[in-house]
Order: sequence, then C-alpha cells, then structure tokens
Amino acid sequence: MSFRTRVFALVLLVSVVAIGSTAWLTLQLVSLQISRAQDAANQHVADIADDVRRYAERHGSWAGISVRVQQLSDANHQRVRLVNLHGQVTVDSDHLAKRAARPVVSAPTLIDPRPTLRLPTGLLAKGRPEEVAESVTRAEIQRYREAMLYSRCLTDRSIEPPIMPADEYGIPFVEDDLDPECRTTATREAKESSVGDQAAIEYCRTAMTQLECYVKAFGDRIATFAPEPLQLFLGAVDNGAARLIGAPILAATGSVLILALAGTALIARYVSRPVRSLTAASRRLADGHLDARVPSVGTDELGQLSTSFNRMAAAIQAAELAQRRLVASVAHELRTPLSNLLGYLEALQDGVVAPSRELFMSLHEEAQLQRRILDDLQDLTLAEAGHLTYRRTDFDLADLIVAGRTAHLAVADAQGVRLAAEAAGPLPVRGDQDRLRQVLGNLLGNAVRYTDAGGDVLLRAYPAGDRVVVEVRDTGCGIAADDLPFVFQRFWRADPARDRATGGSGLGLTIARQIVLDHAGDITVTSEPGVGSVFTFTLPLLR
Repeated sequence: MSFRTRVFALVLLVSVVAIGSTAWLTLQLVSLQISRAQDAANQHVADIADDVRRYAERHGSWAGISVRVQQLSDANHQRVRLVNLHGQVTVDSDHLAKRAARPVVSAPTLIDPRPTLRLPTGLLAKGRPEEVAESVTRAEIQRYREAMLYSRCLTDRSIEPPIMPADEYGIPFVEDDLDPECRTTATREAKESSVGDQAAIEYCRTAMTQLECYVKAFGDRIATFAPEPLQLFLGAVDNGAARLIGAPILAATGSVLILALAGTALIARYVSRPVRSLTAASRRLADGHLDARVPSVGTDELGQLSTSFNRMAAAIQAAELAQRRLVASVAHELRTPLSNLLGYLEALQDGVVAPSRELFMSLHEEAQLQRRILDDLQDLTLAEAGHLTYRRTDFDLADLIVAGRTAHLAVADAQGVRLAAEAAGPLPVRGDQDRLRQVLGNLLGNAVRYTDAGGDVLLRAYPAGDRVVVEVRDTGCGIAADDLPFVFQRFWRADPARDRATGGSGLGLTIARQIVLDHAGDITVTSEPGVGSVFTFTLPLLR
C-alpha cells in the first residue's frame, strides 16, 4: 500500500469516526432538547388548561378562543391545539401561524368548562326533600343558562364578560348589568329554553340514588348550551431526533468527506513528492552516487528533513573524499621510504653497495620513521573514534610547561634557537599529563623545527577567566594565509620541501587538535609569513 493510499485511508477513517461521533452527540443533544421541551410542556399544561377553561366559563362559549390560544402559544413557546371529543379541531396555533399542522405526541388533557352541581347530603333530610332538591336543581339550571346566554351576548358585542362568582351550589350567576339589553335577552331566552327541565328533574323522584340523579340531570340539561369539552394538546414534534438532524448531518458528512479527500489529496501530494525525491536520492546515494541531493521544500519538517539529508549526503561525500585522500596520503608517505629500503636491500643483495654501520643505521632510521607514521595513524584513528584512552588526574599545568621546555632545550640549542618558558602559576587543570605533554611536544617540536638559527621560541601559559591559555610563539618562516585552514589536516606540512626526516609525519597537529578537543579545550593558529606563528590552545581551569 502506497503512502498516499495510507494517508487517504487514515483521513477517511478519522473523518468517518469524527462525523459519526458528532452525529451521535448531536442526536443525544437533540433528544435531550426534545425531552426537555416535552417536560416543559407538561409543566405548563395545567396552567394553560386552567386559563382556557376559565375563558370558556367566562365567555359562555369557545368563540374568540383563537386569540387567547395565540397569546398562550407565544408566551409559553409551545404549540397549543384544542380538539373536541369527536376529533374535530377547534383551534391550532400551527394553523394560526399559517403552517401545516404537525402530529402531536403528548397525551391530551381534558378541559370541561361545565360546572358540576354540588348538592349537600343533608339537603334531602329536610321536610319534603324531593321538592327542595327539584327546586334547587331547576333554579341552578335556569341560573346557569341565563349566565351563559348573557356572557355570549356580551362577547358577541365585543364586551368583556365579568367574572361570575359561584353560588353555594358551585354554579356561576350574573350580578351586574353591563348591557341591560343583553341581560333582558338572556333572561327571556333562558325561560324559553327551560322546556323539558321539569320532566328531567321529576324523573329522579323514583331513582334509587336521588342525589346523584339530580346532579346528572343538571349536567344533561346544561350540556345543550354550555361550552363543549375539549382536549388540549401541547407541543408537537413533526420528526424524531434522528430525522430532525438527518438531512443536516448527511449534508455535513458529504461536505466534510469532500473537503477531507480534497485536502488529503493536496497534503499527500505535498508530502509524497518530497518523500519520493528523498527515496530516489537515498537509493542513488546507496548506489555510490555521492553527489545525490534533493531540492529544498521550505522551512517546515519536510524542509528540515531535506536539509538534513543534503547535509548527511555532503558529510558522506566529504568523508569518502577524506578517506580517499587519507589512503592516497598514506600510500604516498610510505612509498618513498619503502622504495629507499627496497633499493638499498636489493643493492646489498646484488653486492652493488657494501654493507656498513652507517648504512644499517640509515635503514634503521627509515624503518623507525615508518613505524612512527603508523603509530601516529593509530593514535589519530582512536582519537577520532573516541576510543583513545586518557588517564585523567588533577595537576599544575605550570609544571608541565617547565618540563616541556626542559625536554626540547637541547634540540633548540643544537639548532641555535632560543627557547624560553613563562607560566603564571599555579594553573590547576584536570587531564592526562602524558597526552597533554604530547601536545606540547608536537607544538614545540614544530616551532623549533621551522625556526632558523638565531630565532626565538616562547612557551607561555596564563589564566584567562575560567580557562588556561597556552601559547607557543615562534619567529619562524610563518604560514601563508591560504594554508591556515589546512594546518590541522592530516599530512599537511608548512614547508612541502622538507622531507620526513626533518618535517615529521604530518599527523602531529591533527592528533594534538583531537587531544585538546577531548579535554574540552580549543586550539587555534595565527601566522604571518616571514614573521612567525602563534599556536594557542585553552583548557578549563580547575577551581
């Protein structure tokens, strides 16, 4: 599976999981919101039912109830729907809002504005109870009929009916005359409608439960003109939670997937192209093409990776070139002495040259030189690999300075060079005395070797802050500015005309530099042709 395919699959998986999680969370939230809305509707249903019932009781009918329903719907943020017992809609706030009626999901609440006659139990215990009960029932029917007709008349004339108090039997009655004409009309129509009341009431004389019979007779008679009972529905959800969010979620899913795939294509192209370039370049590098490089692609992680690869390739190329130069240099350094040895040995074998003590001493010196070169190469290899052994101790570097001068004083005197040493001691340091003596010996040996008779070599050491500074200053031939960058490279010599017998192996400065670096120090050189050179190295001062 390619990298781009994996990126596509990963982004697609993440997108699907994210969308699914979002959809599930949204569904839960919508369901919770619907549940809360239904709970709120249940909390309001009692208040709204009482308000609607009081309207019918006050106005004597359901005429004009749509205005009140609209007010209740707006105030409670609920859908209000009133339906009679036969399923016919009286008013629906969805219709008032000019929208299609939605199915209701809540249970209906019965609103019955008709009063119930309350006859005391002791009423029938008095003398002639039937007459009393009949008289009360007839009077309450007439009173309620007249009150309802009066309220309807006022409502028709856009007059707000008054609140009617209930008498001792729980039946409302009229006390005021807001409109005398309506009062007169209501009284007349109530009398005209009383036909049939007496027969219904007299029927209860033979009933087993007379009290309940009179109450039922009252309800039956007022049912012909009282506001009919209605069923109240609050709230409505035309879709379930899943259907409510289904279309938006599908649209969002499609959009997100399209954007994810398009973005992934761009990202995969942006990422895979540099990766392919790196892969191809690494293969070329592995096949031996050390000049393989990749173009830079910016400053982000891919750009840093490209830069790191180029630096790695350059380092490998430099290391390969250095290795080739090292092999060539070693071959060159060993070829001439070995040729001399072979030549003399062949001459001795053929009898061309007579054996002598001087000849054998010369051949021995040549062999010693080759051994010194090999020893120096071994030390350099160990030092650069970090495997050179150090025996670190605390000592005074000033003592090492004095010892170094003493060791090279005889050679300097033999060449007519004045060798002096200055040490602003004590200079406590921690390190390997033998290896640091090797560094001083190399620097002093080179200074004496490249300084003509009558010249001066000065070895001095002094503290500078938290460092110890060691200088080897000479008045020799100096080093050209173009050669200074190569001073510490393998087999470099200031004067190529000198042979190995006088010029050394060409590895001493390289080894000295590595030893100083391993002691957390630094080594530098400044020089001016015809004036002299100054080699300086520093070491941490021991506190």
